[in-house]
Amino acid sequence: MMRWTRTVPVVISLFPASTAVAQSTQCVVDSLAPWAVVSRTWSRESGSTWSNDSLRRVLLALQQRDQEARRDVGARATDSIYVRQLMEVDRQTSAVAKEILDRFGLPTRSMVGAAGASALFLVVQHSATLQEQLLAMAKRAPPGEVPPTSLAMLEDRVLANSGKPQVYGTHFNMAPDGLLRFAPVADPAGMATRREKAGIMPLDLYVCFLEEGGQRIDRSTLPP
Repeated sequence: MMRWTRTVPVVISLFPASTAVAQSTQCVVDSLAPWAVVSRTWSRESGSTWSNDSLRRVLLALQQRDQEARRDVGARATDSIYVRQLMEVDRQTSAVAKEILDRFGLPTRSMVGAAGASALFLVVQHSATLQEQLLAMAKRAPPGEVPPTSLAMLEDRVLANSGKPQVYGTHFNMAPDGLLRFAPVADPAGMATRREKAGIMPLDLYVCFLEEGGQRIDRSTLPP
């Protein structure tokens, strides 16, 4: 569950629903950049098969509900009624995600396809009670079974929730007025390389998409 408050800054996760983002008027994506290749390679499902298509459909539906609830999050982050509604959606999707993890274990690429595996991670990004459990399960998974970008984001989330510096720079602190400030990151000089290997777009492009989506960023908090 996302923990929102109008008086205490919180750590939130913000990332485009897919790194296969369309070109916008301001945020230009180089589809041949190494990070984009990593993301595209993971996401490609052509010719792939998976063992549990019914579970995949459940996960994709959960993801859709999660994203639809956040469609106006940039403009309504300080709207207390909206925030309560969002928290209720998170509570419900978190309950379903827990049932899935308890019954099936970690939904991997071979079980539910790339899209299905990524969907679970997206939902759990907004479920504080499941994040450490999923991170531990994902780190034990065989290579290629979990989405690298989602795994990196989840690791940042767990670290930030523990008051520790993030690794990949995917998290921002939200102030009571809705302004986002970049959360502390370990080894800023090596962050760009870590993002690239995990299939995460460069920070400047990341910020561009956040701002285009209606978020307000305190750029003075970004690393040089």
